Amino acid sequence: MWRAVDEYGDVLDILLQEHRDTQAAKSFFVRLLGEYDVPEVIHTDKLWSYGAALREVPVLHAVEHVQVISTARCNNLVEQSHRPTRQQERSQLGFKRRKRTQEFLALHARVSNLHRHTRTTVPATLRRSHQSAALLRWREAMQQVA
Repeated sequence: MWRAVDEYGDVLDILLQEHRDTQAAKSFFVRLLGEYDVPEVIHTDKLWSYGAALREVPVLHAVEHVQVISTARCNNLVEQSHRPTRQQERSQLGFKRRKRTQEFLALHARVSNLHRHTRTTVPATLRRSHQSAALLRWREAMQQVA
């Protein structure tokens, strides 16, 4: 599973693939570049395929690549954004089919991004505008599912 998370902890994209090799990483980076701007920094774990994929995508040559060690995470907020997905997976006793899992993970990420802003992290006016936007996006997502 490949996840792209921004500096605020919002999940940008999730892609479920069978292999975690250079080709899979490259296709995930290209997919992200099709939807988002080129980032200033990319934080990854020590998986070798990230570096190989970054070398194969010319647009990402100028991007700083930071490898983080699993015991000393650089940005705990980003790492903790993965916790609800794992909790949901455990409650369903694992995922059975790849296609259904991909659909669930994409929807789960969108919904969790909407409800992540709490009273303690943002001012009330900003929280209200986020809630209004969240409700609008929720309705759009439900129309797509129906």
